Amino acid sequence: MKKIAILFLTLLFTSCEGLLEEVPTDRLSQENFYKSKEDLIAALNAVYAQVRGANSYGTNYPAQLNGMTDFCISRGTQIPVSEFQGLDGTNIGRTDVIWRDLFQSINASNIVIQAVKAVNITEAEKNAIEAEARFLRALNYYNLVRNYGGVPLRTTPIGEVSQVRGKRASVDEVYKLITDDLQYAEINLPKTVTSGQAGRPTQFAAKLLLASVYLTRENWALARDKADEVIKSGLYSLVEVKTSDDFEKLYGADLTTTTEEVFYIKYARITGQGWGYPSYQHPADGPYTTGVRAHFTLPTLPLIKNWSDKDLRKDYNLYSSYTNRSGKLTTFPTAEPICFRKFRDTPANPAGNDFPILRYAEALLIYAEAVSQANNGPTAQALESLNKVHRRAYGYPSGAVSPVDFTLEGQSAASFRELVMTERAYEFMMEASRWYDLKRLGVAKLKEIIKTARGKDVKDAHLFWPIPKQEMDNNPDLTPADQNPGY
Repeated sequence: MKKIAILFLTLLFTSCEGLLEEVPTDRLSQENFYKSKEDLIAALNAVYAQVRGANSYGTNYPAQLNGMTDFCISRGTQIPVSEFQGLDGTNIGRTDVIWRDLFQSINASNIVIQAVKAVNITEAEKNAIEAEARFLRALNYYNLVRNYGGVPLRTTPIGEVSQVRGKRASVDEVYKLITDDLQYAEINLPKTVTSGQAGRPTQFAAKLLLASVYLTRENWALARDKADEVIKSGLYSLVEVKTSDDFEKLYGADLTTTTEEVFYIKYARITGQGWGYPSYQHPADGPYTTGVRAHFTLPTLPLIKNWSDKDLRKDYNLYSSYTNRSGKLTTFPTAEPICFRKFRDTPANPAGNDFPILRYAEALLIYAEAVSQANNGPTAQALESLNKVHRRAYGYPSGAVSPVDFTLEGQSAASFRELVMTERAYEFMMEASRWYDLKRLGVAKLKEIIKTARGKDVKDAHLFWPIPKQEMDNNPDLTPADQNPGY
């Protein structure tokens, strides 16, 4: 899948400019197109194809989200993202195409869900294919609702722009669809992927995504239980490290999969199939992926200032100098002194790193937070889950007591949650999750954290991205009052 599937699709389909002009509508929307399981798999691959490129998960999505944090500052045309005053026209254009591609992917999912019923394959095969499409639909709606609020719910295929309809559903209604899809997926997806199929979701990917959804909705007991199912499956484990470079065994561009991978967006060093986002981290003449150095950080920001040098993630994630391709030692500018290097490849494009969406560390940290919140205070089990991630970060075996372990002494639910949130910030740095974590703490707390770290007042308009003008113009069920505040 990582190296072949999309190549077929790029030959079969062409990209389009209009909002929700689903790429394969002239072929795949025809009822008589689908004759076999192979046809359905090709249609499933189209669901991935819509969001792997630069307009969404490939570049714009992680770039926008990482720039809206307390540890990362955007440069160039993305400066407004890190000013927290709402988006300018250039960045509205970037979020517009995220909306477009996520809804195109949802539409491709709906095509599969509708078509699978008429194909002559076993019920188990039908259920598994529908479950994969519903998992992907849920993932895309989860990212839409967290960035735009309530959005139109579309569960049947749309063939052309003139068919775009649908009122803004409430946030609760969107989450109801997400939950229903994932509950179906956790029953009907396979427990594991077969050889050569890394990058496809499993039952436990659905369970972990459900755990994340429940955590966001503050359904603590449900989040705890779903994360625990993933942990107790015995299918996953942390990748152990002893040096900072050992994290290449978790994030390296040459990897196919790891014991920690639950669900990743897969990329490869093939034209049209590489991950564009790593170029945002690195300079054009550096030792890593040829880039534009669009993000940087400062040693005075609290998370960076308080980050222990003994934490191997710090050296792996951050760098302040490099030897350029002419052999000259180069230091980053004084005003932009530290850059990020978690995702790195050879000095060429495209990068072969994968985008981690769900990994085992997430299960452990969701479990730790959810147990404590449900119990109104941490338990020994919650503490151990947190400590496993923390130990690994310092190069100790994750399953054994270590000198860096946190203790229960003096911990309240609030203080323990702060420990977990800090650990999440370091563990998932540049994985496009910090902004979501800040939003989970509530608007007042988010604004306080950004003000303390960056000295910026977060406008309410910055909390959600604007609904695209094309959607407002083409969808007769939307009125100007449906637009998000500030746009």
